[in-house]
Amino acid sequence: MLEDRKQPRADVNAFDLNKRFHIEIYDREFSLSQIHDVSISGTGIQIHSEVPPGTPIKLVYETDSYAIAVKGMTVWSNPIPQGPDSNAVIPSYRTGIQFDPSDRNCAMLFHALKDFMQPDNGQAMQGQGWDTL
Repeated sequence: MLEDRKQPRADVNAFDLNKRFHIEIYDREFSLSQIHDVSISGTGIQIHSEVPPGTPIKLVYETDSYAIAVKGMTVWSNPIPQGPDSNAVIPSYRTGIQFDPSDRNCAMLFHALKDFMQPDNGQAMQGQGWDTL
């Protein structure tokens, strides 16, 4: 699959992921197993429930002092195979979310997560264009 990414991406390295992140779908809250490929325009998540493409969601990041919610939509979702039998699938899905470009919280979320981010290439974020986003 050829990807057409316009912004740099980074993985989030937060030990208390479930306490800080969740998604909301139609007033239901779902915890995340992983958040990855974060950019100002979207992110990838790992979740234990399938979320079909085209589903409107809200990604919520919370700290002790504030919360940021970003509106988006799932653009793809794939089951994650487990073990030597490639047909066995655990109830876990890797899902792509595109943020709503009119939601100003996208930039706020991206900047709030900088302390937890590791760029795709493993290099430090400073001087790589990250500090200007």
